[in-house]
Amino acid sequence: MRPRPDRAAIAAQSPKIPTLFGSFATCYVSSEASLASATDKRQAVKVEVPGSRDDSVKFGRVGIIAAVGFAIGIAWPRLAGVKLVPSVPVPAAAEASARELTGAPAEPKLPEATPAPAVAPSAAVDKPPAERLLVSDVQVASCRTEHGKRSQACDRVDFDRVAREPLRSLSSCAGTEDAAGVLSLGFDLDFQGDKIKNIQSGKSTSLEQDNVDRLLACARERFANVSLAGIPHEQNTYTLYYRLELLAPAGSGAKAGADAGGSRGTGDEGSPASGTATVSWDVALVRANPARDGEVRARVLSGTRVVVTGKNGDWFRVKYDAKGNQGWVYRTAIGM
Repeated sequence: MRPRPDRAAIAAQSPKIPTLFGSFATCYVSSEASLASATDKRQAVKVEVPGSRDDSVKFGRVGIIAAVGFAIGIAWPRLAGVKLVPSVPVPAAAEASARELTGAPAEPKLPEATPAPAVAPSAAVDKPPAERLLVSDVQVASCRTEHGKRSQACDRVDFDRVAREPLRSLSSCAGTEDAAGVLSLGFDLDFQGDKIKNIQSGKSTSLEQDNVDRLLACARERFANVSLAGIPHEQNTYTLYYRLELLAPAGSGAKAGADAGGSRGTGDEGSPASGTATVSWDVALVRANPARDGEVRARVLSGTRVVVTGKNGDWFRVKYDAKGNQGWVYRTAIGM
């Protein structure tokens, strides 16, 4: 048992405080009271350290959220019908895709039939007049405002929508059956008057003058009733040109090929042709042979300029790159 402190000893050691009457009073300080007060202050501080069980609960929630997000990311494309990556093509789909890019119709499989009677060689090589004419894209030479002032920047007026068919029909103009060469055909368009003011030949024309005159007269007749209404335009008048190339008739083309010192061999070479064209399809397939199942040599994007070097039916041989590589494209792929 702890001994009780001696009050007399504590009073002797305690400081004496003066009073108002000059006497001194003794102040007693209990050691037990000071120890108890310090102990209470130390017990007021409380520190809590989270246990492993609390941490596992929080990590478990994060794991659940991640798993739900992953499941939604996998299931959402399937439910919405969205393909994030292309599927592996099957042979039938690949063939259909190639046919769409080429633009060539499917070649029908005809049943075997009895041989047809022989035809004269001249009739076998003759081609329709429309296939003898190559029409380039329109080139705007100049334009003027409604006040007659020449504009420095001309928009690409869409004259093709009314001009393409009449131009292709020029190959059947009377007196030009044997003509072969280039005709630069110019048009002066007046949108304010809704008419074609003039049709003339350009400097790059290589045809004989007699054929030029016949073609100009034929063009004025074909375009006499063409209206410019509905064609988008920014200026009032335009001068534009087409490059028309009349190919030599089939008989003379074959003779020219023989005179040049080479036979056409397999027949894939077709007849010679020249000119330029622009790819009008999104992607045009260039093939090794003029056939839908020919080997694909290249894919040419829309807007690419190509040089026409030959023709075989509905197929055109073109140079499609700066190295001079050639291949065959279907006519609709280059707007023919």
